[in-house]
Amino acid sequence: MPSVTHIRRVPHASTLASKSPVLCLHCSGSSGRQWQAYPNLLPQAQVIAPDLLGSGAQGHWLGEHEVSLADEVAALELVLDRAGAPVHLVGHSYGGAVALAVAMRWPERVAGLYLFEPVRFALLNNPADRSAWEEITGVGQTIAAFARSGHLHASAEIFVDYWSGIGTWASLPLSRRDAVAARMPKVRAEFGALFSDDTEPAHYARLPMPVHLFQGSTSPWPARRVVDLLAAVCGATSVTSLQGASHMGPIEEPARFAAQLAPLLGAMDAEAWSAKAA
Repeated sequence: MPSVTHIRRVPHASTLASKSPVLCLHCSGSSGRQWQAYPNLLPQAQVIAPDLLGSGAQGHWLGEHEVSLADEVAALELVLDRAGAPVHLVGHSYGGAVALAVAMRWPERVAGLYLFEPVRFALLNNPADRSAWEEITGVGQTIAAFARSGHLHASAEIFVDYWSGIGTWASLPLSRRDAVAARMPKVRAEFGALFSDDTEPAHYARLPMPVHLFQGSTSPWPARRVVDLLAAVCGATSVTSLQGASHMGPIEEPARFAAQLAPLLGAMDAEAWSAKAA
């Protein structure tokens, strides 16, 4: 069972009865700790932040086998069992890709999806988006080649600078660089899972829950293009662009992202509670 880095429950049982848990899935190279500010930013929510496979307290991925989105979903089943009620599912980047897989596997267990640039890159594998597909697969394959050959710091530099901007890696303290480099075997495996994803676009259209999509205006364009394509195929309830934010917005600007989530979560809970009372 994935470790749960942080759980915050609402203070009163009477309030808890009307609130769905908020399950937050982290991005590549991170862990459940990336959501540590959110319990205070969403004080009326039950924030549950598990570590995905090979992340956080689970220890480093050793690269002994490949990973799939289905593997990530299976590892979260006990977390969903523990949550009990249908969850509000928040996902960032790779965590957003996993969140979509969870929603397709167990739609009855997901009250709503709130996804910041979910990197379902396979959607780009079409003639109209060939340039975006070639850009992201080129980046991913270069990251993977360095990781496989044991050049983890070189792999991590490409990864960090692609998502956060050229020069970000050079600005990190050595201890932080070492920590990111140690995660690159799992990041390599995650790119493999995303590129081999065979989900048909029509499957997204069958998602029954509200889907709220977010993107940063300065994010790499393949990630932003995935948001556009997902919004079209799944009939997204809302699409929000955070001006000036990067792909790492939920980590770099947690208060800003939480401010976008709070009214959506509150509205969903009010709707669910009204339905129960009817």
